[in-house]
Amino acid sequence: MAEQKSTQKQILLIDDEQGIRNVLRITMEAAGFGVILASDGESGLSLFHEHHPQIVVTDIKMPGIDGIEVLKKIKQARPETEVVMITGHGDLDLAVKSLKHEASDFITKPIDINVLEAALKKADERIAISNSVKDYKEDLEGLIKEKDRKINESKHLISIGRTIAGMSHAIKNIAGGLKGSSFILEQGIELGNQQYLTYGWEMVKGNIDKITKLSLDLLNYAKTSRLQFVPTDPNLPAQDVANLMKLSAQKKKITLTLIPCPGISMTDMDPDAIHECLLNLITNAIEAVADQTDRNDGQVTLSVSGPDTQTVRYIVTDNGAGIHPSVQDKIFNDFITTKGSGGTGFGLMITKKIVSGHNGTIRFANANGNGTQFLIELPIRKRGDNRGGDDGKN
Repeated sequence: MAEQKSTQKQILLIDDEQGIRNVLRITMEAAGFGVILASDGESGLSLFHEHHPQIVVTDIKMPGIDGIEVLKKIKQARPETEVVMITGHGDLDLAVKSLKHEASDFITKPIDINVLEAALKKADERIAISNSVKDYKEDLEGLIKEKDRKINESKHLISIGRTIAGMSHAIKNIAGGLKGSSFILEQGIELGNQQYLTYGWEMVKGNIDKITKLSLDLLNYAKTSRLQFVPTDPNLPAQDVANLMKLSAQKKKITLTLIPCPGISMTDMDPDAIHECLLNLITNAIEAVADQTDRNDGQVTLSVSGPDTQTVRYIVTDNGAGIHPSVQDKIFNDFITTKGSGGTGFGLMITKKIVSGHNGTIRFANANGNGTQFLIELPIRKRGDNRGGDDGKN
């Protein structure tokens, strides 16, 4: 039968000799420990798993499961446990072997009480040091997490500040345009000048278009937090965008080419959101090529590819002037536009957010004077597949 006594700090003593168990229990209790007694390795391991003592003192030579095996199993279950081995004078090799298996110490028979107390004190000190290191590590990890949280909050606030500043600038431009157009309209009315009236009205319509675009961009940016994933042929959003923008490209003497990927796997995605991404990129590409008024060979290409079963790739290529180096590093993150007063600055921000919501990536390659290529890569996502994105909640 295994005897046990529970106090705040416990030692498990495993020895097959009852006399030794009784003597050592008295010594350990006098030193302030609670003692759990076991007469063999098997019952000792059972009590260890039941009580989880921080210190174990075990004889090496016992019938059945010996002390070395007990040591191995204890260290495997709870590596932080301090294990002191009891050995006879002729078992020095076994004592050294126990140290190789991470025993804290060993004491020899006949047991010197002072040596035992010193071994227990050393084990207790090691536990205290280990706990202090653990507490320090947890405190340090907490400080790091708190610092990361503050950094992320700061980045978020900076992003919000830039967004507000960009919106304010866009609204200011629109307000200035409306003020100018209203002045021209007033002059046209006062002077009866049809040319002023026509020009002023065109300016009003242009600024209304800008207000509409800004409002839609704001709505689209908010909508990316509620992505709706459904099984989709990745070619379909690309086909819809190509059909939508083909006439606009032709009016600007630009050839828009779609290269679909036959047989590509169906994947869970938000087709409307991906449509928005591709529309932003195609619109930007067409405008980038149209800005080069000295050429008549404008080309914009949208291709879909799936070279393996893991990834869908959308590639938008144009032969415009490329993206200016001054905005390349912040083009996806800051509230900026490369379209002068005609842009709102939301397009690529929305695109990046949607792609991230699909657990994908977007990047571009720029060759000044030879155009730009944007590449979107999305993982093939099947219904119930946990490899997908965060549904845009980022």
